Amino acid sequence: MNNLENATLTQQPNVIEAVMRPFKKASVKFWIAIGLLSAVVALGIVAWIVQLQQGMGVAGFSNRSFWAIDLTNVVTIIGVSYGGAVVSAILLLTGATWRAPLARIAEGMAVVTVVIGAAFVIPHLGRPDRLLYMIMQPNFKSPVFWDFVAITTYMVASFIFFFLPLIPDMAILRNAHPEELGRGRRFLYRVCSQGWIASPRQHRVLRGAIGVIAILIIPLAVSVHSVLSWAFSLVSRPGWHESIWAPYFVIAALYSGVALVVLITAGFRRGYHLEAFITERHFVRLGFLMAALGATYLYLTFADILPGAYVGERGVSEVVYDTLLGDYAASFWTFIVAGAIVPILLVALPWTRNTWGMVIASTLVVTAMWLKRLVMVSETSHYDQLTRSFGQPYQFTWVSISITLAGVAAIPLLLMLLFRVVPILAIDEVEALAAKTPHPTHASPTPAKASHGLGIMGGVFLILIAVGSLGVGGATPAIAASGTPPTITLTAVASGPKIALTATVKIGTTPVVDAPVSFYESTTMFKPGTNLVPIGKGSTDLNGIAEISYVAVVNGPRTVSVTYYFDVEGAPAIGSTQVDVNGAVSPYVPSKPKILESAGRGLVSVLFALVLISFTIVIAQVVRVRRSLRSGAPN
Repeated sequence: MNNLENATLTQQPNVIEAVMRPFKKASVKFWIAIGLLSAVVALGIVAWIVQLQQGMGVAGFSNRSFWAIDLTNVVTIIGVSYGGAVVSAILLLTGATWRAPLARIAEGMAVVTVVIGAAFVIPHLGRPDRLLYMIMQPNFKSPVFWDFVAITTYMVASFIFFFLPLIPDMAILRNAHPEELGRGRRFLYRVCSQGWIASPRQHRVLRGAIGVIAILIIPLAVSVHSVLSWAFSLVSRPGWHESIWAPYFVIAALYSGVALVVLITAGFRRGYHLEAFITERHFVRLGFLMAALGATYLYLTFADILPGAYVGERGVSEVVYDTLLGDYAASFWTFIVAGAIVPILLVALPWTRNTWGMVIASTLVVTAMWLKRLVMVSETSHYDQLTRSFGQPYQFTWVSISITLAGVAAIPLLLMLLFRVVPILAIDEVEALAAKTPHPTHASPTPAKASHGLGIMGGVFLILIAVGSLGVGGATPAIAASGTPPTITLTAVASGPKIALTATVKIGTTPVVDAPVSFYESTTMFKPGTNLVPIGKGSTDLNGIAEISYVAVVNGPRTVSVTYYFDVEGAPAIGSTQVDVNGAVSPYVPSKPKILESAGRGLVSVLFALVLISFTIVIAQVVRVRRSLRSGAPN
C-alpha cells in the first residue's frame, strides 16, 4: 500500500466535507467549462435543425452510405452506459468493497450516457415523427422495435439503480448541513429521504433492493447490446450477418465502458480533489478489468474476420479486403494498435501501471472503439450488392461532426450539473467501508508489485495477436487457383420463358474441373447502366462445363454473363451473350410460412411478459424501500 493510501486510512478523511465541495460556489473555471460545453451542444442542435430543413444529404448520407456516424454514436454511447452500470453491479454482487468511491460516478455515467445514446436515434432516423410510428404501429418482427423496448427497460432500471443508494446519503446531508445545501437541494433531499433513520431494517431492505436491481440490470444490459447487434446481423449484407456479433457487441460495451469510467473518475477526482478516496489502486484495478476485456475483444475481432477471409465468399471477402487493406484499413489498424495492443501494454508494464498510464490507455480505448464501430457500421452499408462493388465511402460534413461533438460534450456537461445536485460519492458506503478498514501498521505491497505475472500475460496476448494476424494474411479463399488465366464461353438457349445457360471454362484447350461460376443477367430496372443481377451458380464437370436454367421475367433481348474468380485479388474471367426472350412470366410466388413462425408469435407474448416482469421487479423494490421509510422505526 503506498504512502497516500496509508495517510488516507490513518487520517480518516471526512467524506461529507468532500461531497459538499461541488455544492459550494462554483469557480470561474467551472463556469468556463460549462459555457464551452454548452456552446458545443448548442452548435449540435443548430446542425440538427439544418439537417431537418435540408435533408440527410447535408450530414454526408446518400443511397450508397445510409448508415454511418449517427448509428455509430448510438452503438458507442449506449455501450459505455452498459459498461458503467454492469461494472458497478458486478462489483457490488461480488463484494468488491473498493468499488464504493467509484460507484456513484459509474452509475451516474450510466444514466447520462444511455439518455444521450438513445437521443442519437433521432438524427439517425432523419424524421423524428417516425418514433411515434414505432410506438403506435410497432413491427414485432423488427429487432429495431425490440431494441427500443430493451433500451427503455434498461434506462428505467439504471435510473432506479442510481437513485436507491442516494436515499441514505440525502438524509445524512440533510441532517448534517441543511443550510449549506440551499433551498432547492433541501426540498429535493427531504422529499426523497423522508423517513430514513438508518435503522437496521431500513439498511437491510435497501441493500436487498439494490442487490435485486443489480442482478436484473446485468441481463437487461446484455439484451440491449445483443438486440442492437441483431439489427445488423439480421440484414442480408456481407460482413454483418455473423452469429458472433451479439457477444462481440457486449464485450465491446464493457471494454469501452470501463475505459470511460476511468476517464470520468479521473476528471472528477482532479476537479474536486478526491484523491483521499479515489486512489491509484482504483485506477490500476479498473485497468486490469480493461486489459482482460480488451484481450477478449481482440480475440473476437479476429474470430469474426478469419472465417470470412478463408472461405472467400465474394461479398464477404471484399469486405474483409476493404477492412484490412482497402479504404478502411487505416482506421482498422489504428484501432488494433491504439485501441487494443497499446492499452494492454500500458496495463501490463509496471512502470506505466499508474493513474496516468490508465488514463492514457482509457483515452486510446474510447477513441479507437468509436473508430472501430464506424468501420463496422459504414463499410458494409456502402457496398452495392447489385454491382458487387463499394461506392464512395461516407463523407463527414460539419453537420455530422457538430452533432457528434454535441453528444460527446453533453456527457461531461450533464455529469457536472448532476453532481451539483446529488452527492458525488456514496457517503453511506464509503463511511461503512472506512469503519470496517483496519489501520495499517506497516506498508503492504502495492498492486503493481503484486502482479508481476501480468507482464507475462501481456506477452502471451501479443504472441496470439501476431499469430492471428499471420492467419488473416495467409488465409487464402478456398476457390483460389493459379497458373495461366482461363477463358470462359457462354451460350444461351430460350424455350419460352425458360433460359438454359451453358458455360465452358478452359485453360488453353484443357477443361477446368470443379470451377465455381456465377451467372448474371443485366438490367436497367433499378438504375441506368449495366447492373448485374445474380441468377444462379454452378460448378464445371469433367469437360469444364457448367449448366443452369432460369425463368425469364422480362421479354425482349437480354444480356447474360458468367464469371469465374480464378484469383480473388484479380479480375475474373468473364463470358457473355445475348438471348431473345418471349413468354416471360412473373416471378412472384406467395412465400411459404417461415420456420417457427407460429413460435415467433408466441415469443412476442413471452418477451412482453419478461418486460412486464422486469418493470414489476423494479417497482416492487421501490415500493419495499418506500414502505421501510414510512415505518421510520428501528427493528
